[in-house]
Formats: sequence, structure tokens, C-alpha cells
Amino acid sequence: MRQIGICIGSTRPNRVYFITDELVRIGQFVTLSYLDGGERKNLLGMIQSLERDNPYLPETIKTTQQAESIKKFSEKENTIKGEIHILGEIIEAGDEVFLQVPRTPPLPAAEVFEASPELLKKVFGAKSKKFVRIGRLLSEREEVPVYVDIEQVVLRHLAVLAVTGAGKSNTVSVLLKNIINLGGTVAVFDFHGEYSKSKLTRNGKTAINHIQPLINPASLKPKEFASFIGIKSNAYVQFRYFRLAYEHLIKQLKEEKGENWQAHINTSDFLKRLKETIESIADPETEIGGKIKGKAREDSLFEVLNKLEDVEFELGHIIKLGVPPLIENIKPGMVNVFDFSELDEDVADAIASNILRWALEERKRAVRGDSSRLPFPLLIVIEEAHILAGEKRNTESKYYIARIAREGRKFGLGITVVTQRPKGLDKEILSQMNNMIILKLVEPEDQKHVQRASESLSQELMEYLPGLNPGEAIIIGNMTRIPLLVKIDRAEEKIEGNDIDVIGQWEEILKEDKNKVKDIMSELDDL
Repeated sequence: MRQIGICIGSTRPNRVYFITDELVRIGQFVTLSYLDGGERKNLLGMIQSLERDNPYLPETIKTTQQAESIKKFSEKENTIKGEIHILGEIIEAGDEVFLQVPRTPPLPAAEVFEASPELLKKVFGAKSKKFVRIGRLLSEREEVPVYVDIEQVVLRHLAVLAVTGAGKSNTVSVLLKNIINLGGTVAVFDFHGEYSKSKLTRNGKTAINHIQPLINPASLKPKEFASFIGIKSNAYVQFRYFRLAYEHLIKQLKEEKGENWQAHINTSDFLKRLKETIESIADPETEIGGKIKGKAREDSLFEVLNKLEDVEFELGHIIKLGVPPLIENIKPGMVNVFDFSELDEDVADAIASNILRWALEERKRAVRGDSSRLPFPLLIVIEEAHILAGEKRNTESKYYIARIAREGRKFGLGITVVTQRPKGLDKEILSQMNNMIILKLVEPEDQKHVQRASESLSQELMEYLPGLNPGEAIIIGNMTRIPLLVKIDRAEEKIEGNDIDVIGQWEEILKEDKNKVKDIMSELDDL
């Protein structure tokens, strides 16, 4: 090992200061070595901050000429000082290396060495089949692969956060490719139709299962169905009228046609009878109208009917009575894509909450040993997570995302939230994401929101966020145990973003205009 410096000043169990003559780098890994009570101690650390100093060039210098004249004779007096964050004591066990939390501060004047690539490969390499490669250490000259515990991604959840263009799609692609190569199952809520075009494969065959979001209105809870047709959570009167009508109609149909009533009525007839039931609330002589104290509010009834008719007209093609719950379409070992790109936020929320609710219930059944529609662990990836789990918006999806974040690990059900607007994401849900891959974040409010939600994101690490290049990330949480600066691998089978080729389309217009001019000139020549 090559010595690059020595510790100075007082030391702490998790932090030391050092001085060096070498050109070291922020994020670089180092080892500290010293004898303590006759026992050799070796610690692994990461350079957290650096500064250069020249005692002959204080900040009080007034002119550039004065600084230039001093510079000529004092260049050899330049010193580099820095701060090292102690990651742990190096414990070697055969071919494997583990880090143990140090209980005592290192000795002052401990020697600082450049961490060898062999050591780092053992520390950050795959310790079992559940570890998958995600990238390489950013600050090391020699390539040192970084592996993450994919089981911890599922059991302890994950947030992928970055500004647009920083590499979110590539990062998710790398993770999903690794998961399906392990035979894992993923469900994706896709708001932009990006995943449907993905070329992700396993064993040379496509690994994308596109699921059309057909909705069975009879499988929705009243609150989900109300959200589906656009009744806001604070529209209490509208929701009460809708719930009364919906529950009354279901009870009637079961009495008329039995428990298998869905086999005896088509979707349009069901919706027609639902509208008739809603209208009958206005008549106090009807059974359902008699349940309303006082006169029914006609404006609220009209709003409910109007919303139901609008949804029937615009989204009638995805409403189908009798279809099984959407989770029955999830195929094991594949990336199952629910395409929300043509849906507005309220409709997407109703469908997403229904999937989340069924997923939680079915995974509970599987763990109890009962018959289940989801007999395998599942990771749910939520793109544009601020839409379904916004800080200032209460949605049905937000409730179930929070529940899965709290309970999912017991049932093999994981959540990955992906967003370019961290400050718009509910902070309680963000705090439940015990793993984070944070790419470039520029806006201070986004940075603060993330830092408040994660104890592992120190002020020093947060300062890196604005300067990260595309594909560079800070990884923190159970998936790595140690906060890392990583260059994410480039996915060969990438999920592409949906940026428009603006220049290309403008050029096409120019070509068309030129061709039109040529045609006109040709016609004039023929005259």
C-alpha cells in the first residue's frame, strides 16, 4: 500500500483530519493503519472534503502583484488538508472482508494509505447471489465494481431521485435487468408509455408484459370507483350519494341474479342501472331516496351523473364488468407494465390504488399459506411518484403506498418510487424508502426535502448533488450499507425517455417546404 498522508489534530471514532503531499480526490477511499495496545488496527475511510493552504498567502493580501511575488518562493509550502469519514474497521474472514463499527478513535498521527483495488473489490463485491452489479466507484482510478443487495431493494424499498436527464431511466433499466435475470417479478406504473417500448429481455426473449388497464367496476371499493369517475376526496355529499347508489345496486343485483350476477349483465346495462339508481335518490318515495334526510341536493346529484357519463364516454373502452383483478395479469419473471399514459391523475389513482390494495392482500394470503394470485415476491415501481403520493394531495394510492412501505417487507412486497420532483413527494413515504439512488439534484428545496427524509445523507454528501454528471449517483441505505459515489453502468437494454427530437422535426418541416417550392417551380417551368 502507498502512504499518502498522516492524521493530524484530535480524532473521533467516525472522523479524522489528515495532511498530504499527494493529489488526492474527494470520494477517494483510504485506509488508516496504527498500533493500538500492541494490536494492529486497519480502518477504511472515504475522503469527505479537501482544501489547499499556503501560510504565506493569507486572505488579507491586498493585491495580485503581492500574491504573485510571494507565490514564486512559497510554492513548496502549499499543503493539502482534508477530512476522512471513517466507514469501519476492516475485518478479514478468508476471502471476504467486513466492516465493523469502530468503538474508539484512531490514534493521532495514524498513517493514511491509498486503499488498494483488491481490498475495495472485496468490500463492495458480490457476497452472495442476491448481490448484483450496478456500477463502479466514481473516485477510483482503477475500475472497482459496486454490487448492491437486490433483496434489500425489495424488502426495504428504494427511491430513485434526479432532475430530468440525469440518468433515472438508465438506472432503473440496470436494476430491472438484474432483477429479471434473477427470475424476479416487477410491476411498473408507467405514466409516459416508456416501458412499453423497452427492449428488456431474459434469455433472449422479451421480458415486458404489457397489461391494458381494464377496470371491473364491481371489483372497486366505492371510494376507488368515486375517484375513478373524478369525485374529489373533499366532495363529501357527492361521494355519499354515489356510495349509496353503488352499494344499493350491487345488493339488488345479487338478490336478482345471485352471487354470480356479473355473468348475467353487460357493462353498459350495469352503468345504465347505476345512473338510474343515482337519479332515484332525488325521489323520497323510492327505497334509496328514503335513506336521505331532507331533500337531496340536486346540484350534487347532477355532478355525480355528469361525471359518470363523462367517464363512460371517454374511458368506456377500459371499463369492463366481469374481468378479473388486474394483478391476475402479472406474469412471474417479467416486467409487467401498466400503461397510464392516456389516463388523467384521478383515473390513474383509482387504478393504481386498486392494484396496490390487491397486491398487499394477495401477498398476505401467500405468506399465510393460503391460495393467492401472487404466490411470488413482487417489486412495484412507481414512475412519477409525486403524482400518486404527493406531499399536498391525498389519494387512495398514497394510503396504500404508505401501508406497503410500512408492512411490505413482511410479505415480500416492495416499492420503488421514481421522481424528478423530490420536494413534491410525501416526506413520510420518502422516509420509509430505506435505500436511495440520488443522481443530480440542483434545486435546494429538493435537496433539503431528501436530506430531511434520510438520516444517511450528510451535509457533505448533499454538497455533491448539484455537480454530479449524468449517470453519477450517491447510493445510500441497506442495499450498500455504506454511502457510495457511483458511476452507474450503462444499460444495453435501456428504457428510453420520451424527449421529442425537436431539431429533427423542424428539419423535416424545412424539407417539406423546400419540396413544395420545387414542385411549384417545376409546374411553372411546364407552363
